[in-house]
Amino acid sequence: MKYDFTSIIDRRGRDAIAVDGLKGDGFSPAPPKEGFDVIPMWVADMNFPTVPTIQEAIIERAKHPAFGYFQAPAEYFDSIIRWHETRNGVTGLKPEHIGYENGVLGGVISALNCVCSRGDKVLIHSPPTSASPRA
Repeated sequence: MKYDFTSIIDRRGRDAIAVDGLKGDGFSPAPPKEGFDVIPMWVADMNFPTVPTIQEAIIERAKHPAFGYFQAPAEYFDSIIRWHETRNGVTGLKPEHIGYENGVLGGVISALNCVCSRGDKVLIHSPPTSASPRA
């Protein structure tokens, strides 16, 4: 499948922080000076079209009205295993070798288990609330 990395997508009016959310508030950069255009060049903010099969899968899933926690299907693990075999030459990877988390807390615990031992002390800062000033 070919991917389109050349089309320019106008993201104005689509809640994109890189173009609509420029405030200079510590989270996003300030808007450009008068007479200059916004150039969204953020590392994690991709400005190329998503592969159509991803859009189709999201639309199909969104047709069901409940969005609670779910168990990952076998296809989820199979696709990760195939990807690692194809891209990285990894063989012998099994579903039980792949971690899956439905929530933030489980993800934090899984990450900490990679770098901490049982009984280690860990300090976790709570996220800022809307009333908290940003640095």
